Amino acid sequence: MKVFIYYGGLNGFRDIISDDNYMHIIDLVIQDDEKRRNIKVDIEGREIEQIEETLHYETVVAFSDDYASLTESFIESFSNFAFRYNIDNLYLHNPPDSITKRMKQYIKNDCYIQEQKYNILGIEELKAIKAGFPNKIIGQIIAQRQILSTLYNVAKGRFDKPCVMLFYGNTGVGKTETAKYIADVLGQPLFRKQFSMLHSNEFGSYIFGGKHSQNSLAKELVERESNVVLFDEFDKPNPVFYSAFYQLFDEGVLVDKNYTVKMKNSIIICTSNFMSEKEIKEKLGEPIFFRFDAVIRFDSLSKDSVEEIMHVEYQKQYNALEDDEKQIIDNSDIMNKLFSLTNSLKNARQIKRIIKEALSAVIINNFL
Repeated sequence: MKVFIYYGGLNGFRDIISDDNYMHIIDLVIQDDEKRRNIKVDIEGREIEQIEETLHYETVVAFSDDYASLTESFIESFSNFAFRYNIDNLYLHNPPDSITKRMKQYIKNDCYIQEQKYNILGIEELKAIKAGFPNKIIGQIIAQRQILSTLYNVAKGRFDKPCVMLFYGNTGVGKTETAKYIADVLGQPLFRKQFSMLHSNEFGSYIFGGKHSQNSLAKELVERESNVVLFDEFDKPNPVFYSAFYQLFDEGVLVDKNYTVKMKNSIIICTSNFMSEKEIKEKLGEPIFFRFDAVIRFDSLSKDSVEEIMHVEYQKQYNALEDDEKQIIDNSDIMNKLFSLTNSLKNARQIKRIIKEALSAVIINNFL
């Protein structure tokens, strides 16, 4: 048996599977379970010994989500299960550490481990980020300069750990959009986790790992397709959990009960709605504060920035309309009314919502 273990996203795993006509591990488990339930006994109730044929499979595949369907005892005895069959090639996608350890122990020379190769920021990518920054993220010139300065050392290969930045400031001023933009330039989908969605009791098992069937941050990071990671609303968890990030921010390693993830060359961006560095230190604590490679303030939007964002967003939403809808908008005075609200609008999310509601209202009123 040859065992191929792949840590990374689903697309990369599918690329290494050599045979499209494979046996899915879940189907094999179901088949195995049915066979073991079919026990024959004699008239006195004794089990009749049956000679079982060792079934042969050229390729068996286990995907990352499959392990959650298996019991804890099955995970622990996974290697015993695999050796009950004559399998030529066994492909395992992001298996828990316990499975990898045992397969390496028993297979040795025929156990191959591969990790996904992520796009890494270089000087050319940094130049592309700089060139597009003013048009993509409006009104954050100082923040853009600080980000470029921090990423320059990443592009030059001077980091032997993840580059970890904390963006802070009001909501809707470009923090999350900046993370998306950096990922876009690197040609990867942003890995985003919104910490406000997790309550304290959920956050503990999510960070430190629980049962292998439960989701965890380490498992999700192992499965990621991108080397740009966003921890949105990093200020929301209870501060007692921040110790879990020390090794990740220092060395690029996160270990929980089931998974180990390595992120040495990644860019980790944390966002918060804090308004000062003093507040950050008080709420998050100095141990985590001083592990950030850059703490960058995003300013509140000026009137000029609000107007520029309104122009961009209005044109974007207008262009998405059908021709008859555009005609309705052209015959209305809605654009002037919208731009008269400039002084009352504070962030990009609010602007997007107001424009969408206004255009829809004009169109609906015309039709009805």
